[in-house]
Amino acid sequence: MWWLWLILSLIFIKLYNKSVCGWCYARNIMTGKVVIVTGANAGIGFETAFNMARRGAKVYLACRDDARGAKAVEEIVSRTGNKHVIYKHLDLASLNSVRSFVEDIKKAEYRVDVLINNAGMTGYGLKKTEDGIVTEMQVNHFGHFLLTVLLVPLLKKSDDARVVVVASTLHRFGSIDFKTINKEATWKIPYYGAIRLYSTSKLCNVLFSNELAKRLEGTTVTVNSLHPGHVRTSIYKNLDRVTETVMNFLLSTFFKSAVEGAQTSIYLAAADDLTGTTGRFFEECKEARMSVKAEDEELAEKLWNYSAELVKLKPEEAI
Repeated sequence: MWWLWLILSLIFIKLYNKSVCGWCYARNIMTGKVVIVTGANAGIGFETAFNMARRGAKVYLACRDDARGAKAVEEIVSRTGNKHVIYKHLDLASLNSVRSFVEDIKKAEYRVDVLINNAGMTGYGLKKTEDGIVTEMQVNHFGHFLLTVLLVPLLKKSDDARVVVVASTLHRFGSIDFKTINKEATWKIPYYGAIRLYSTSKLCNVLFSNELAKRLEGTTVTVNSLHPGHVRTSIYKNLDRVTETVMNFLLSTFFKSAVEGAQTSIYLAAADDLTGTTGRFFEECKEARMSVKAEDEELAEKLWNYSAELVKLKPEEAI
């Protein structure tokens, strides 16, 4: 009978997860708004972009894979009837690609109303990009850092601009040592190293969000970070086979669907009651407590300066 108890337990866990999942009930229309979503060709990024398009916004899907990006645009246009859905190539693992993307947006748009930093990855801890940065750190943090800073002038032109940073509750397990953060050897410990690396990149997300909110205080731009929940996405596909198998079982049994995982991103991007709310951390469509490390203003400023130097931010681009 143990197997019956196991099945019932799994069903209970599944139902519990469904019951505590936060949903965005904001019904406001976003016609005329310009929205950029990174990593929008699949998972919660796709569902977020789809929701923005359904609300009438002009949506840019900023992705690395041209074929999958074009397919995502085709599906969103077909399902929503919104023809203002555009694919733009963006490879966060290339700082040149980030700069090219921003230049394209500047040529096409007078302003940007919502920037959703959604793209993320895990499982590439021992590789470096063409820019000499650990790939996972660049995609999850440094690339988004440069992208966001370069788009700030366009965001400031909006009456109610929002930067939404998709982080994770795993930021609580991250730690930052600026002497070793960009060294492959730091993350070589099997499995544990991968978790540490991902958690640290998510801590960087929250610290960056807080520092950007501080620097943009008094403007029309608000910045908030979030935990989407544990979501069934392809983010774990680059792990070793055993870990991937375990994660796939856990994903299918306990984790949220992409639609459920996108709800807090949608809430932060669309809800009228969040106008003026900045520098906060959200989970299940409500404010949540971030870690003590994430509240460290000195650490946030150090990370900002380190990031600006690593991505070679120009003096005239500084905030």
